Amino acid sequence: MRHHQGIGIAGVQVGKLERIFVMEFPEIVHLPKVFINPEIIEKSDETIEYEEGCLSIPEYRAKITRSKMLKVSALDENGNPFEVELEDLPAICVQHEIDHLNGKLFIDYLSLLKRSRLRKKMLKNQ
Repeated sequence: MRHHQGIGIAGVQVGKLERIFVMEFPEIVHLPKVFINPEIIEKSDETIEYEEGCLSIPEYRAKITRSKMLKVSALDENGNPFEVELEDLPAICVQHEIDHLNGKLFIDYLSLLKRSRLRKKMLKNQ
């Protein structure tokens, strides 16, 4: 994750079929880094658009709209429960990583045309 300048990675991306992800924002020291069995408790109706990338599809980025703020419950690396309220990029990251845990990629939010273009680009780059 760090090697590729990522800010989060889900267990499924590294062959761990467990509901776990890690994320890291060095400038936000109070932010939990490990989320085990995360659940989104609340989402704001207010949204934010952000150009997301993914370590699973490193050569592609796209603007995705997600909730600007959310409240999440999870277990930490020691099995202790916690709740945290997040906004902006940390909230986007959590939604992106939970999507991975649910079998979804950020490209699944794209239109059929944009996904088709991505497939062509990926096939060309192989």
